[in-house]
Amino acid sequence: MELGILVTNYNTWELTSTCIRNCVKYADSAIDQFVVVDDNSTEKFENHFDEIELIQNKRNLGLIRSLNKGLNQIETDLILILDSDAWPLENYITQIKKFFSENPEVGIATFQTENAKGKPSQSFEAEPGALSLILGQQLYRIYIKYFMKNPDEINVFTCAMVIRRKVLDEIGLFDENFDWLELDHDICMRASRKGWKIQVMPLRAFHKGSGTPQQVGKRVVRFYKNRWYLLRKFRKVKLENLTAILISFRLSIELLLIWSIGPLYYKDRSTVQDKAYSRRKMISYFLSDEWKNKELESSFL
Repeated sequence: MELGILVTNYNTWELTSTCIRNCVKYADSAIDQFVVVDDNSTEKFENHFDEIELIQNKRNLGLIRSLNKGLNQIETDLILILDSDAWPLENYITQIKKFFSENPEVGIATFQTENAKGKPSQSFEAEPGALSLILGQQLYRIYIKYFMKNPDEINVFTCAMVIRRKVLDEIGLFDENFDWLELDHDICMRASRKGWKIQVMPLRAFHKGSGTPQQVGKRVVRFYKNRWYLLRKFRKVKLENLTAILISFRLSIELLLIWSIGPLYYKDRSTVQDKAYSRRKMISYFLSDEWKNKELESSFL
């Protein structure tokens, strides 16, 4: 069983270099293939790593297309996908191979991740349903914490994901209809519906979790549209019109609160405007026919 590593980079060469060094440092066996895909970064970078195959996109393709480009290049049985700000914290190759050898039903697995403070960070969550949009992100987190402590079905994140080549051959690569959100939910849900198990390995990894720089409001809009596309794709929204109305109702209440007491709670007016922007945008989306589109829009803003 061979193991390959895939890391994507866009203007994060310092983090990517740290990731590479730690992957090599904790490699207790040979890394059979190590691919780094640079998505046409504007930062200058001199590759001093003999261990990696560096692919440099001639134009910016985005995260998902860059990942798929790297996956097409890797030929190993197992592929470890890492964010540029994530890396192993202990010897990992032998244990990964052992875990997948002893668990042939597992198609995708993740590490137990830690943040910069050494505390556990999230590397997986329960498979989402319509309630994740009806309640909204904050209330849904509370719901998961108290009512879904041990979910039957989990999805793992691409920050530190190991996937079998056999799974990719069976279900295909990442769905390029997504933006840079929900791609991990989608590939895990496609795998689980083919009978593969998704699990967490007894291995530690670091994940800074810096995220993609962007205004919060615009990220919220992206989240809603990607999550809605995901749920409809897997037929997880039973009463679509009613669900759209419930989401709009909750967003309308939030918008009213933002404009009425937001200026008292947030000192920065731009924060109030940013939060109001995302609510207005999504109320308009769910009260129109836009949500009925079977594909994501080319523009999310």
